[in-house]
Amino acid sequence: MTSTSLRERSGQPHDLRMRRALVWRLLALVALATFLLACHRKAKPSNAVADPSASSAPSASASLPPASSSAELDDPDGGPEDDETQLDAGIADAMPDAYAKFASLPERTVLFNGPYKIAAKAMQAWIHLYPDDETPFLGYVRAGAVIDRSAEPVLRTKRCPQGWYEVLPRGYLCNGRRATIDLNDPIVVASWKKPKRGDPLPYMYVRPNGNKTWLYFKLPSKKDQRRTEGPTWASHVASHATSRLVHIAELGEPEPIPDFLADGKALPTPFGATRRLRYNVHEGRANPNGAFALLSVHDFEGRLFGLTTELDLLAIDRTDIIKPPPPRGGPIEDLPAGIVRAMGTPRYKIGDDGMPRKDGEFARYNVVDLTGNTHGDLWETRSGYWISGGAIERIEQRTSFPSFAEDTRKWLDVSIKDQLLVAYVGKRAVYVAQVSTGLGEMSDPTKTFATVRGAFTIKSKHVTATMTGSAQADDYELSDVPYVQYFHEGYALHGAFWHNDFGRVRSHGCVNLSPADAAWLFEFTDPVVPPEWHGANASADEPGTVVYVRY
Repeated sequence: MTSTSLRERSGQPHDLRMRRALVWRLLALVALATFLLACHRKAKPSNAVADPSASSAPSASASLPPASSSAELDDPDGGPEDDETQLDAGIADAMPDAYAKFASLPERTVLFNGPYKIAAKAMQAWIHLYPDDETPFLGYVRAGAVIDRSAEPVLRTKRCPQGWYEVLPRGYLCNGRRATIDLNDPIVVASWKKPKRGDPLPYMYVRPNGNKTWLYFKLPSKKDQRRTEGPTWASHVASHATSRLVHIAELGEPEPIPDFLADGKALPTPFGATRRLRYNVHEGRANPNGAFALLSVHDFEGRLFGLTTELDLLAIDRTDIIKPPPPRGGPIEDLPAGIVRAMGTPRYKIGDDGMPRKDGEFARYNVVDLTGNTHGDLWETRSGYWISGGAIERIEQRTSFPSFAEDTRKWLDVSIKDQLLVAYVGKRAVYVAQVSTGLGEMSDPTKTFATVRGAFTIKSKHVTATMTGSAQADDYELSDVPYVQYFHEGYALHGAFWHNDFGRVRSHGCVNLSPADAAWLFEFTDPVVPPEWHGANASADEPGTVVYVRY
């Protein structure tokens, strides 16, 4: 939900309070339906032919519902810039005394880097605007995250009898089934690795390489492995030595086996994680169309096992290790700019005699800042080199700007025709990247896998989120898709590690970016996700960055 502006009035009658509570519950149900349907909220047309190249292009199903998506901007080339303020005021009008009962809360006392901590033990431990779970979500922290809290709870409620604590930088977190002040809680201890924000991939990633990738809830002995994986287990392990696994370097050196995995200890399941039926040492097979983010990798009796973010274990030799695709964009001073098309593209200097001489090479997908000066077929870069105009995808300056491109306001310009994203601050371009939008191109997004067009604002941001397809079309389940930013219903900008086709349509409606480009944009846009948080919603106080999707 989006945080609303506060309007405090007294003397609210009982029936108005009841109507206000009903409105909140209806809004919550709408948000819940939105994130369950998410980017793949529409069925694939019955007359469409399944495209194998798109079978793993995900739709989004983030665990924090996208904020209300009815705040799309009016015509970006004229008229009101943004209705988000009016939207929030409208919600507040429907519930005029929604926050009056919190007027007497004490001054906030939580200290940055103070002695008091609270930890998440759920996949999403929601942080609320006020100490009441009927007030809007500001964001959430993920299992294992430890954040500063007030020394004592500020309020105890029927649904949070152990108390609500102030947390930083804002909001309140309930000490209950999603979070705890016991830092030795088994889930907190086991969820020991945090995502590396800013890296192209915040975790290590693997994908099952068949239908024999088993999920274990404890480190299995060789006897357990043989019994679970069948009579071919020994020959499989022998033929898949760790040193011969493709991209094994992406996983780094194995971590020592921690105490919570030693001596056959069973892993706990965080609240909100997928709960599976447990058999002896395993929980069944992984979805062969899935993907998993790993907290850590451990060598147990000569075989590597990865610990997933939902606290399952899988054998690395039963997976394909993900190496992220290269960046397809980069920062610029302004337009014009270019993206290098091919490897080994010559880089030139112009001699005193006016003749170009080769002076090195540009790598494929390098982003070059251009001055606009030309010398025959060559274009000058801001670094003083020259490059052939035919060797780059050139991005020219805009001849006009939408109404919201003013001052230092950040916004994103997504072109479906060019399969290109340009990030702006006001009228100055600061980043360009190739993208992959929906397979439906310019067709109706309610009937095809087209990306919705118009001007929107980012509603919610997630360091990672799970994305799933429909069982009828493509039964994939990709855990922890990186750097997800919802801008309209289930449509999102996000990193894609499963393909390298940026620059052409590919997705089921979302805007795919290379992981490195998605990581940059995640830190560029608003709302800001605080360092220890895993997701945040836009609010009236911190509205989302504009996303303008056009032909």
